Amino acid sequence: MTHPDPELWICVKNTEDRWSIWPAALPVPAGWQAQGAPECHADCLARVEQNWQDPRPAALKEAMA
Repeated sequence: MTHPDPELWICVKNTEDRWSIWPAALPVPAGWQAQGAPECHADCLARVEQNWQDPRPAALKEAMA
């Protein structure tokens, strides 16, 4: 299987509020939702850093609240 050399990426988030980045040319994996428009790699990483301050899964955060 060949992988495209991604120039554009998208931020993705799952149901546990975990963030990641994904090549914009590929389908978003099951269980993840795109967050915003495609961006360059550095901008996506900055967005993830800005939005994913607490790495605990959502279920754990709720249980500890």
